[in-house]
Amino acid sequence: MRKSELRDRSPRLKASFAVTTASGISGISKDISATGIYFELDEKQELGSLIAFWIELDTPGGMLKVVCEGEVARVVEEGGKMRVAARILNQRIES
Repeated sequence: MRKSELRDRSPRLKASFAVTTASGISGISKDISATGIYFELDEKQELGSLIAFWIELDTPGGMLKVVCEGEVARVVEEGGKMRVAARILNQRIES
């Protein structure tokens, strides 16, 4: 990775959230930032494709559903699982 890419990258938070794709496949996040997410799925994804997904957050004010559309930026197959990095293009919060 080039130094300019490191500088432009949003700070990441290691976090395990349940992730569900629009096709109903469940996975788990590995880390998340303001601009992207890295998660593990049992479903193959294609580099450059769009992926719709949501995460549910248990907050003091109740459950929140963060619905996102992203672009698959990296795919790594590891131990029968697909690790997917996606750049978040759109997001909305539902309560």
